[in-house]
Amino acid sequence: FTWVVLIVNFLCFIVITISYIMINFKTLHSSRRIRDKSRADDTLTRRNRSVQRKITFIIITDFLCWIPFITTCLLHYYEVVDASSWYSTFSIIILPINSVIKPPCCTTIPCPGAYRE
Repeated sequence: FTWVVLIVNFLCFIVITISYIMINFKTLHSSRRIRDKSRADDTLTRRNRSVQRKITFIIITDFLCWIPFITTCLLHYYEVVDASSWYSTFSIIILPINSVIKPPCCTTIPCPGAYRE
């Protein structure tokens, strides 16, 4: 059961990270196309860069929250460390911080398609 939970957590982290990276690349590609077409429209380029920074921040916070948790669980499973007391720290402090950080970032990200003419 432990392995199933760890593998599912890790796979979810990978899928989410890949999805955010794809959004980041699409935004970068969009910025380059707009920059090539018109040098005058810097507003959309700035907005796309803002989206890229926010996505990068989300990926980093996910990494900093989930990878230590998964690593700690693996080390506990292999009896390298006794992480029994750490689970409450992760579940009460670290993972909720990640959950609280993400919605403001996601809701303040402008939709790049909404600014096209």
